[in-house]
Amino acid sequence: MSPSLSKRRTPICWTPLLGVLVGASLATAQVPDLPGWDLLWHDEFDGTTLDNVKWEALDRRDSFNNEKQYYHPDQVTIANGNLELTAINTPRSGKAYQSGLITSRDLFGPGRFEARIDLPTSQGMWPAFWLNANNVQWPIGGEIDILENRGSQPNLTSSAYHWQTNPGPCCDQRQFVYDEYTATENGQAVDFHAGFHTYAAEWDDDSIDFFVDGNLHFTINETPNRPIIETPKNIILNLAVGGIFGGDPDGSTVWPQTMLVDYVRVWQPEGTPVDPVDPVDPVDPVDPVDPGVNLLSNPSFDASGGSLDSWTVFGNVIPNVSANNDLSNDGSHALKVFGQFNGGTNFSGVSQGAAITGGESLLATASTYTPSWDTLFGKANELSMKIEFYSVFGAELGSAGFLSEVTQLIHDGSSDENMWLDHTLETVAPENAVEARLTFLYQQPDNENGAVWIDSAGLFVQSSILEGDYNDDGLVDAADYTTWRDAMSQPGATLPNDSTPGTVDTADYDAWKANFGATNAEAAPTAVPEPAGVLLILTAYLVTVQRLR
Repeated sequence: MSPSLSKRRTPICWTPLLGVLVGASLATAQVPDLPGWDLLWHDEFDGTTLDNVKWEALDRRDSFNNEKQYYHPDQVTIANGNLELTAINTPRSGKAYQSGLITSRDLFGPGRFEARIDLPTSQGMWPAFWLNANNVQWPIGGEIDILENRGSQPNLTSSAYHWQTNPGPCCDQRQFVYDEYTATENGQAVDFHAGFHTYAAEWDDDSIDFFVDGNLHFTINETPNRPIIETPKNIILNLAVGGIFGGDPDGSTVWPQTMLVDYVRVWQPEGTPVDPVDPVDPVDPVDPVDPGVNLLSNPSFDASGGSLDSWTVFGNVIPNVSANNDLSNDGSHALKVFGQFNGGTNFSGVSQGAAITGGESLLATASTYTPSWDTLFGKANELSMKIEFYSVFGAELGSAGFLSEVTQLIHDGSSDENMWLDHTLETVAPENAVEARLTFLYQQPDNENGAVWIDSAGLFVQSSILEGDYNDDGLVDAADYTTWRDAMSQPGATLPNDSTPGTVDTADYDAWKANFGATNAEAAPTAVPEPAGVLLILTAYLVTVQRLR
């Protein structure tokens, strides 16, 4: 499939290590061993609903390649041990047909990818099993098409690889190679529309091998002009209707048509080290930090079935500021905003205030998206995220109650398209502030079109870092000394203040001693015992530890 799937960047679904190991040991027993490979991830589709931890079923009206379907979650079902992607001859939102597409929430690096699939038939069907780097601009991350098929060609399947070394924009420098596969059995051509067949690809740093029913039919080797791009990729299964690959449905097309998937499995070479935090994630081994309680109401614009409830709206004259379900990063809706087209510079957007205390550290978050079919590329429109501070709750911008603001440009014509982009803004509230107001400000200098979708808005009070709290329990005590001491004797460990493992770092020790007894809720200096007192407490603690041992 090409070009890129308009897909959000989604965070890895973090799982406690114990749960991962136990779950893997139970589920792995269902999957036959594959010599030379370790099973990394799989879905056998044995339940009654799609596993929303592993997959996202897209709700998307417009796709690429002149396809004619609306991808809707209703066309994605699980039954009889199979994933079912069903195309129907029923219009939706101006599209002639409906069908289904799922994409993995996890990203995967090189390995073996395999699915057992029963293909639909009939003119206009375009089923596919493929890998795409949804979090970068297509096709710079490389696209691996493990399987594509035309509903009018039951005896032929194809595999392909798309790439682009020029950083963009898509797609003048795009290149691709492909191969088509046929087979015979007992002297007859194999009908890939009549029953299940297995499709796989083995991807490493310098080649890609494609298989059908265990038969290697196509190998792509890296060359100076054809890099095998190792950008981690999402797994995608979809049933497109119409388009440039096999043509549109016609009077011969039989409805409905269903693509059945028995399983999807991912292996990695035997003995490959596994990230203990998230065995699937090849990119970021660090567990994400929970920012805490969101101070905003309706941060995903989903309230009341999709609305701007709790938000103050300005510059909405066309209307051009709305809750929209064409795209979403969190839930079913997102904020869509574009210009007023009034002939001059105009500003539109939303804002929402929250009660805070002066001196608090604040974090604002948001995700933005611009599709290529409503692009900002080459235009002067831009979106900023602001945190405004007020000494009087509800005061107007520029009034006596307005204190200050911090502003960050988060989306303009240079931003990547067809992907969700994450943004953060951090600042400290003025001492006399009682309200922090998060504002999304869209500026249109001229009558240029292009829209931005905004979702996953957040405003959080950040906990202050407590120097000396080396076990992160919110209290500086003798246990932190033990953590520091043990880390200093083990090369490879790190602590605050850039401690050097295996050495005595007096800065970390001094921080612990100066804040002994402090918590995140109180000022450390008032609770600091004298050095002699610290020594007595530490001695008593070590004696207790010895007795327990």
